[in-house]
Amino acid sequence: MAEGLRGVHAYWRVPGWRPRAYRQLAAATWLLSVLSWRRHAGPVELYADAPTTDWLAGLGWLDLYDRTTPLDDTGLDHRYDRSACFALPKLLALARFPDAVLVDTDAYLLAPLRLTGPGSHFAHLEVGDGDFYAGLRGLCNPAGVDLPDAPGLVGNTALFRAADRALADRISATGLAFLDGNPATPGRDPHLHMTVAEQVLATDLTMRAGRPVTSIFAARWSTRSLRWLSPPPAFGHLWNLKRGGGAEQIVEVFTMIRRILVSDYGVAPGQLRVALEQA
Repeated sequence: MAEGLRGVHAYWRVPGWRPRAYRQLAAATWLLSVLSWRRHAGPVELYADAPTTDWLAGLGWLDLYDRTTPLDDTGLDHRYDRSACFALPKLLALARFPDAVLVDTDAYLLAPLRLTGPGSHFAHLEVGDGDFYAGLRGLCNPAGVDLPDAPGLVGNTALFRAADRALADRISATGLAFLDGNPATPGRDPHLHMTVAEQVLATDLTMRAGRPVTSIFAARWSTRSLRWLSPPPAFGHLWNLKRGGGAEQIVEVFTMIRRILVSDYGVAPGQLRVALEQA
């Protein structure tokens, strides 16, 4: 598919053991993310390190991408811990693919997607009314990045495109500076620093530039109640499930994803089973 919205998966291999059910769910959702973007949006490219491209090639899925660009991670491991900076490739991709939509590998489309309106486009908005986003100016911040203390709204970057190239570069550089050296704040969520670099700064810098913060699916999530304050967005995103879902829930969602792949996208059950055994 040569027309439509260009999507980019940006990823690097993060060390650590995961249960087999989790690995299979992540792999199946990754496949659905690629196939659904190609069906509903446009071409999709991969920006990833060698272990990731080797893994996808082994599954037989690398050729599904319209283009693959190697992520040169030389020297990055001296500055960024992969477990803490799991989404760092998205910050790198912002500067390299400023006109593309960054797509999480655990996000998938359910219907045709077109971006309308000006500004930076986020999958949906999170209302910063919970403890997670409180007191951000108290975070360990050796780079001295100017942070909002308690953002009222934070754009979710499961799908994200910056308003323009200059803003994409600014978000990328600021986020990378904030994470440099792996600062951590005792007592705070271990994912908070990455979330600030990826989501809070994208939102805050968009507003400081005087550009609109646009919600692609016009949906809002409360970080206090952990519930939707509107109809949920019309796409799938499994981050919260993968982060803290129980075994039964993971199996249930995996069964759903597998059914979609087979019935809606024509993936051969045997071929899928063989691939997932390698996940």
